[in-house]
Amino acid sequence: MKPHSVITVQLPQQAYDIHYGPGLLEQAGRLIPEPEKYRQVALITHPRLYRLYGAALMDNLPADEKTVIELPEGETSKSAETLMTLYTRLLEARFERGALIIALGGGVIGDVAGYAAATYLRGVALVQCPTTLLAQVDSSIGGKTGINHPLGKNLIGAFKQPLCVLADTDVLRTLPDAEIRCGMGEVLKYGFIGPAEWPVYLENHLGEALNGDIDVLTRLVGDSARQKARVVEQDEKESGLRMILNFGHTFGHALEAEFAYGGLKHGEAVILGMRCALWYAREEGFMNADDYARGMALLNRVPVAYDARRIDPEKLWQRMLLDKKVKGGAVRLILVDKPGVWRLHPADPQRVKMAFESLRAGI
Repeated sequence: MKPHSVITVQLPQQAYDIHYGPGLLEQAGRLIPEPEKYRQVALITHPRLYRLYGAALMDNLPADEKTVIELPEGETSKSAETLMTLYTRLLEARFERGALIIALGGGVIGDVAGYAAATYLRGVALVQCPTTLLAQVDSSIGGKTGINHPLGKNLIGAFKQPLCVLADTDVLRTLPDAEIRCGMGEVLKYGFIGPAEWPVYLENHLGEALNGDIDVLTRLVGDSARQKARVVEQDEKESGLRMILNFGHTFGHALEAEFAYGGLKHGEAVILGMRCALWYAREEGFMNADDYARGMALLNRVPVAYDARRIDPEKLWQRMLLDKKVKGGAVRLILVDKPGVWRLHPADPQRVKMAFESLRAGI
């Protein structure tokens, strides 16, 4: 049995563990709390992931009735149509309120399976088994679940905390380079919103992480998950502090929606969004020139290919008006003055458009 680490998330209504390290999926029957309680288990995953990991995971569970629901890969699965498919499969299998849903996959699987768990029969138990770097460091933690709408990302959803998170870092060994780069978007976010100092470890080891060094990636998974857990503990439902986790996302979600949830991966859109946010903060005078240069240099070390011709500042601003953080019709941005020092700032439409224009020009 391989050693692994545990982070406990303490919430008012429940506590749960984030397990991270090697060999966790094959230990699911031991790590899921009271697995014998769940007579019915549904595994929601992709066909490729089921072949690699799903069968072994399910074999470790004592459930009498086991159902596997396979979804296509990609952001297009994060839709109302997919959700209805999940409900239908669960109803046809006569799943009851005492059932357990296991999400085995990246952020899309975690979000849509989590939302199904939050809403099917008004709620069934959920376990998150994230298989991408992005999901391990961010989306599997904190209980946010949901689907996209054609007008915007994550506009329909609910909070659903899992029984536990099993972040098996062995699966990162099989990730394509593009998925590592995508996950680094969220890792970099934690570097900017973390402790009030520059993320020196990340700066020094980013190249190794991009090359798939499993020891470096495991360290970054733990650091990021720990940071998110501490924020979620203080603000479970995003009424204040938790909004800091949206650094880069207000710009990024607009870009992701405009590129039709396929032209840009989520983590790539977040990197571009953080570039815009740093540019905006510098123009407002919140971030000095040295910190701006250092921050942009760090972001630019993760290559993001995008078609600059598709960046229409006016259309993107209209997308931002649908952001979840809009209050009283005003878009609010998470900005950083320097790592660890952040502010919630009302967006100036013209400056936002200029930020997108600078991205089109290749900042």
